[in-house]
Amino acid sequence: MNKIFIEAKKKETTEYHFIKTILDVFFPKKKVDFIFMDGIGNLYNETILNQMRLAQDNGEQIILLTDADTKEKGVGFAKRKVEIDNGMNAHSLSFPYFIYPNNQDDGDIENLMESTARRNLHPTFFDCFEDYEKCISGAKDANGNPLYNTPNLKGKLHTYISSQQLSKNQRDKLGSGNWLFKNENYWNLNAETLEPLKNFLKQNLK
Repeated sequence: MNKIFIEAKKKETTEYHFIKTILDVFFPKKKVDFIFMDGIGNLYNETILNQMRLAQDNGEQIILLTDADTKEKGVGFAKRKVEIDNGMNAHSLSFPYFIYPNNQDDGDIENLMESTARRNLHPTFFDCFEDYEKCISGAKDANGNPLYNTPNLKGKLHTYISSQQLSKNQRDKLGSGNWLFKNENYWNLNAETLEPLKNFLKQNLK
C-alpha cells in the first residue's frame, strides 16, 4: 500500500482528482490511500507524523506531493526542499517527495494542470481570456491602484473547464474538484510536462 500525503484538505479538490486520474490512467494496479494534510504547514504536526510512523511500521510506502510555490510568496523550490529535508532529519523520517510543478522549478500544481490543458483545441478561449487578464490588470484608479483583481491561475482553469459545452452530469462534477481530467478534449495527460511526476511515481510507488 502507498500512502500519498497531499496538501489538499479533502477529496473534493482539484489536486486530489488530478493526481487520482494520473494514478488511475498510468498506474492502475497500484494500491493508494490519500492522506489530506490541509496545507504543507501541517506536514510535521503530530497527527501527520503519527500517520507516517504507523505507515512505515506497517511496511507501507510514504510519498509526499507538495507545491514549490514562489519566491514572491516567501518560498520557492529551493526553500521548500530545505524545509522538507530539515523536517525529515528533525523527526528521524525518510520518504520520497515530489515538489510541483516538476521537482526543480518554482510553481504549484495549477502550473502543472495548465500545462496539460488542450490549448491547441481551445485557442480562442485562451486568447480571449489572456486579453481579458491584460485589460483588467491595466485598469487603475486615480491613485494608480488596480481597480480589479486579476483571476489567479486556479480561477483561470476553472473558467476554462466551466466554459466548455458540458452535459449536466459533467457540469455537476466540477464543483467537487472533478474537472474531467480523463477527458482528452480538455486535458492532455501525455503532455511532456507530466513526465517528471510520472517518472517519480514509477520509481517510488510500491
